Amino acid sequence: MEILKYPDPSLLKKCDEVTVFGTELKTLLDGMWDAMLKRGGLGLAANQVGLHFRAFVMGGPDSEKLYIVNPKVVKKSEISANLKEGCLSAPGEFLVLSERSSWIQIDFQNEKGEMLRRVFQGLHAVCVQHEMDHLEGKSHLQSKSIPKALRKVLAKKWGL
Repeated sequence: MEILKYPDPSLLKKCDEVTVFGTELKTLLDGMWDAMLKRGGLGLAANQVGLHFRAFVMGGPDSEKLYIVNPKVVKKSEISANLKEGCLSAPGEFLVLSERSSWIQIDFQNEKGEMLRRVFQGLHAVCVQHEMDHLEGKSHLQSKSIPKALRKVLAKKWGL
């Protein structure tokens, strides 16, 4: 699978809810996992590979393989994580976004459609929030927590 780079319009498109679970979805998620690992990422959203469904893959806190489908935030910390984050669709660009919570609790489905609830902390919480933004068609490069002058530089550099 090819990972799309900004300014590809697929990256700014909101993804659709997953309603069908089965071998086809599992095969796509496996392909995303392999693409993410090959490029040294921690997470990868479906629209980063041109798929427009609400799912992402992520390496978990115990190096587990996580397939997160139709995620919804239950609650999150009001304390900022203050960690640098990068993106496979904007290689080499690392930013600290103050709106990223230090922990987040989400409800989601796995690749089989089973409902799960989980809390993520630190870097993994930032990753979940980053990937969920992708599913909404939002880029971390356009975050309002980035000073306006830097946002302009990033928009020019990445064609946003």
